[in-house]
Amino acid sequence: MKTIALVVASLCIAGTALAQNPPAPAPAAPAAPAAAPPAAPVSGADSGAACQTTIAPKNLHGAALTSSIKKCCNDAAKADKLHGAAKTSFVKKCVSSAKPAPAPKT
Repeated sequence: MKTIALVVASLCIAGTALAQNPPAPAPAAPAAPAAAPPAAPVSGADSGAACQTTIAPKNLHGAALTSSIKKCCNDAAKADKLHGAAKTSFVKKCVSSAKPAPAPKT
């Protein structure tokens, strides 16, 4: 019982001591040089074309290509803050427009 009373009393004293002396504000950080603006998120009607130009240099095929396109389109839908049916429709349209046309068979 004495131990509990001692712990409570010490916490009360420590709490009042901290309340009396607020911490000093942090010094202002030096101004950083202007950085390049972040890349604009892909949005709207041009998302399929933008995803295609983003993924084309990677030279992907098959499942890797499909997965990358879906990820790009999902990121664009997230940037546009789409949810539910609107997101599903947007991603489906984006994926279909971003996939390259199949090579003609000879």
